[in-house]
This record gives sequence, structure tokens and C-alpha cells, in this order.
Amino acid sequence: MSFVHPAFLWALTALAIPVLIHLFQLRRFKRIDFPNVRFLAEVTQQTRARRKVQHWLVLLARCLALASLVLAFAQPYLPHARNAVKVGERAVSIFIDDSFSMDGRNPEGRLLDQARKGAQDAVLAYSATDRFQVLTGRFSGKEQTLLGRDEALEASGQVEAGPFTRAMSTVMARQREALARSEAPVKQALLLTDLQRSVLDVTNWTDDENVPVLIAPIPSSTTENLAIDSVWFGSPVRRQGQHEALYVRIKNYGTAELVNVPLRLDIDGRQRALATFSIGPEAVIDTVLRFTTRAGGDHWGRVALDDRPVVFDNDLFIAYHVIERLNVLLISGGDEESDRSIADVFAGDSLHVFTSRPLRSLDLAMIDQQDLIILNALPETPSGLVGSLDAFVEGGGSVAFFPPVGGDPEAAGPLFTRFGGASPARGDTALAKVDRIDLEKPFYRDIFETMQRNVDLPVVRERWRIRPAVGSDVLLRLQDGSPYLYRTGKGRGSLYVCATPLASSAGNFTRHAFFLTSLLRMAELSRPMGALYNTIGAEVMIPLEGLELEGEQAPHLNGPNGMDLVPEIRRKPGALALVLHDQDLPPGPYALVNGSDTVRMLALDLPRKESDLSSFTAQELREELAIRGLNTITVLDERPEDLSLRLNELDRGHELWKWFVLLALLFLIIEVILLSTKR
Repeated sequence: MSFVHPAFLWALTALAIPVLIHLFQLRRFKRIDFPNVRFLAEVTQQTRARRKVQHWLVLLARCLALASLVLAFAQPYLPHARNAVKVGERAVSIFIDDSFSMDGRNPEGRLLDQARKGAQDAVLAYSATDRFQVLTGRFSGKEQTLLGRDEALEASGQVEAGPFTRAMSTVMARQREALARSEAPVKQALLLTDLQRSVLDVTNWTDDENVPVLIAPIPSSTTENLAIDSVWFGSPVRRQGQHEALYVRIKNYGTAELVNVPLRLDIDGRQRALATFSIGPEAVIDTVLRFTTRAGGDHWGRVALDDRPVVFDNDLFIAYHVIERLNVLLISGGDEESDRSIADVFAGDSLHVFTSRPLRSLDLAMIDQQDLIILNALPETPSGLVGSLDAFVEGGGSVAFFPPVGGDPEAAGPLFTRFGGASPARGDTALAKVDRIDLEKPFYRDIFETMQRNVDLPVVRERWRIRPAVGSDVLLRLQDGSPYLYRTGKGRGSLYVCATPLASSAGNFTRHAFFLTSLLRMAELSRPMGALYNTIGAEVMIPLEGLELEGEQAPHLNGPNGMDLVPEIRRKPGALALVLHDQDLPPGPYALVNGSDTVRMLALDLPRKESDLSSFTAQELREELAIRGLNTITVLDERPEDLSLRLNELDRGHELWKWFVLLALLFLIIEVILLSTKR
């Protein structure tokens, strides 16, 4: 047993007062002669013996009553394991887990409602003079201030579920940071959470003797949840009139098999595709939604299913751009035959705007307006052209290089070295054949699912010996293993290099189906599409490729429910980026508006980390803490309904002062009874 105010024990010296009174009674007895007392002697002796016993019993009752009162004022308690009661004003940090997993339920109702009530009970369990931090996953600036009791009760009742998922080590660090600014001698951290495994990074937790941590579990009764994990298009570029395949990855976090679940796709607010799927317990499947792109420009979509009670991951929004035209520029070195073969690929296609310019009359200002630039049979690569092409590729454009017949490889050296490769050398003129296509790379993989071994491939008569830069993708190889066509990435763009001239004397590439396929693929991949969606809840930098904001007026971001905000736009070399600073935004499509024009569509979605509802039990978490020797973190039992009593017990120990008050009253009653029998 310990005492909150042990100094009161000095008052036990007052027990000497009743002892002295009983030992040195000031009352004097007068002797009266009385005849014939012989018959009363025995009765008198018996009465004196009984009164002597009563005398000492009264003394004992008075001493015990006084001692009980003194002990009650000293506030005795039985301390909780590892905890010592501290006296003084308290600063208490209360974290209410407001992530979307708290929308789950147990027999007592919604988890978040229980967490809010538990926080309010905790506030009421402490003194009215204590100060409180009410912290949520939003980590807003106002949550770092300490509040009075009434303000803390109001803040706890206003917490709503949001998109922010914080690791518990980060939460504890935030609590300690706020409590460190308080001068209160007693500091305490309390976490009300569902113990979700995805956020309980126990390996990063640390002890802090100054700020003990209490964890109050609010467990969900089920881990069943069906979630849309991610989506992606089957092809990298959206084109007008193209048949699209939108792949959807779905995860079943539950233990039950689900059959014929409907899945819907809306484009620009109208239903465009509908499918059903079946999924086994704890399984992941990929399904596909097919539709046709009808119009160019920016569009947004929504993939949706129906699953309850956790619904935040039932929808996933996307935004994409449909290309109306691709600009292709041919820079010619004078080989009319091969120039004509290139023009035949693009000139008759309404999707492409094809332009041809001789090297000698090229205006370098044209380069920035292109998507794909083809260098064909150039006798040299001037430094000014190489510099412009380098900036063009960094910004997301694509360049294709085909050497001249009988040309000098050293003349093309500046272009190769600028993109990290070695200068080319003159190769063999013996007949060779393309032998291998790398279907692991996305360039050909999305066109050919499989390739037969006896397929007809291009034949080569003249070639350069080329050595790609480190990290390049070799798309086609010759029979001797040397590269025939490779891709080197730089910035957001690509450089494609072919080892063989396009002239018929050097090979039959221009007469082969691979020629048309390769050029169209280079053009198709030349326009970076950007991400289909971005995630809310963390600082996100969204690149705005190919976008130029004109005028001095700040652009606006218009979102769901009439939301209108002015985002931060960062200007980086050759590009712009939109920055979202950990803002609490609703999921959905957003339009970036400059003046009266919508210049880009964006999609913001909620993070999927909370979709996995599996969690620790209180006992499992205690075992983890014991393994890591974390002694200042205590996990309460899973009984949120008596949180106030549990906090009092943990904070003040098992209080005994009330029992000592009752004992004092009991001893006083005994004294009264003894005194009444003496008469």
C-alpha cells in the first residue's frame, strides 16, 4: 500500500492524546464510609473488572477512529503494476483514430462513436484543471494546442472519419511533441484505436518514462471487406474511337466467397460498362470493363461496387486524356525512298499530323510542338539540333534515329553520347536476320501476347554496331545477339535507335509489318498520359506534363460538391506540378481551371491502406510489447464501456481512502455503543 499524501501520516502522533487522557485522568474519587459492605464486595470487584475492560476498548476504538481518519487524508492506494501515482496538474493527450476502418461495427455499435464517447469519458475522469490535447489523423495545427475540459469534450464529439492513415509511432511522436510544451508535472498519452495491423508499427515504438502511453482497444467484430484496389488501362494511350479495356483489381479481405458481385463503370457521369465477378475468400482477382472512347479531350470515370459497412474503398475515380492528334516531324537527310516509306505510315492517318523538313532548312522552334521526331539518314547531327532534341526528350517527347546508308558513324556520335550511349561504329555487311523480340518490355508486349518461333522477321544487309546506354531496353536483337532496335529513356521521354538504315539496299525493314507497328507504337507512346488517379491523405505532387498556364491569375481546382480552392503550383525546369499539402479533400474528379478554361482533369482517391481490417487483439499486442521490452506502454482490456473507471484505477491506483472513512465511522459507532453500556 502506498500514499498520495504521505505527509499526513505525521498526524498519527495525535494518537498520544487519547492515550494520555486515559492514563492521567484528572478526576478525583471521594471516599464514603458505608457499613455492611461485605455482601457487596464480590459485585464491586466484578464491576470494576468489567469497566476496566470497557475502558481499554473505548481507548482502542478512539485510537482506531482517529488513525483511520488520518490514513484517509493521506489517500492510501494499491498501485497498478509498473505505475506509480503522481500528484499535480496533468497534461493528457487523447488520440481518436478517425481512419475509415473506424466505420466498422461491433455489438456496441460504430467504432468511431465508441471512440468519441471513450475520449469524453477520459476527459471527465481527470480533474477540471487538467489540460487536454484531442488529436486525430488530420494532424491539423489547432490539434497541437492543449484545451480545457469543456473545449476537449466539444472537440472529441466533433471527430468524423477521414482519409488520413497515420502509423502509431508517428501519432505517439506527435503526442509527445505537444505534451513537451506543457509545464504540467504529470503527462499521459491515450490512444483509442481498433488496433489495425497496417498502422501498428510496433517495431518503431519507443519507451518514454515522462509520457506513459495507454492504449484503449475498440475492436471490430468482423474483418470482412471487399475493396477496389487499383485500376489501369490495357494500352498506355487513349485515342478517339479506340476500344478500351479498363482492368480492375479487387481484393476480398474476408473469409467468405462472394459470387456475381456487380461492378459498374461511369464515364463523365454516365454508365458505360457493367460486369459481374466472383471472388474467393482472402483472394485477389483482376477483371476488365470494356468501352469505346467517343470524344477527345479530358474525361473522368468512376468504378464502383457495393459492399458494407466499410464503404470508403467501394469507389475509385480516374481521369484521363483522349488524344485527338499526334504531331510527327520527319527530319530528312535526303533519302527519298525511306522518307516516302515513313510518310506512308502517317500521312494517311487522321490521328497523326505529319510534317517533313530537310535538315538544312529545319526551324528548331518546330521541335517543341511535336510528339514524335524521326531522324532519317542524317549525314551529321549538329550540336544545336542535339541540344534541342535533348530538351525535347526530357520534357516527354520521343525521338527515333535511323542511320544513313554508307554514313559515317562518328558523325552521329554527339547524339549518342548526349543520351548516355557509346559512339556507334561501322558494322558487318553480311546478311543477318532479326532473331528475337523482347515481349517482356511494354513496347511490344501490349501488341503481341505470344510470338511463334518461325515467324517472319526483318532481314539486315548493312548495320551499325551500337552499344546502348546502361538501363536501355533492347526491343529487337539480331541472330548474333547484337541490338537491332533499342529504347533509352531520359526524363519523361525516349530515344529509339535502329542499327540499320531504312533504305531497301540495307534490309527489308520498311516492307515488313514490324516497321509500321514500331513507328505507330513510337508515336503512341510519345505523349505521356500521367497518372490515372492520385491519393488523398499525404502531400502529393501531381506533374502537369505539357501544360502551360497563361496569364497572372491563379488557377483554381474545382471539385465535388462545388468545392473551389486555389492550389499551389510549383514551376520546375520545363514542367509544372500541382501540390496538395496533406489536405482533407473529398474523393472524386477535379478540374484545374485557368480563367474560364478547364486545362486538366484530375482524380483524387482515398488511400487503400485501411482496406485490410485485420487487427491485433489486446493480448497479442501485450505480447509484442513484452518481446520488445516496452514497459511504459499499457494495453487496456477490450472494455470501452468502463474506460473512466479503468483510467482512474490506472492513474490513481486502487484507492482505499473511502474504506478508511467507513472504518472511522465504524469505530466511532463502536465507541458510542461502549460508552452507553458503561452507564
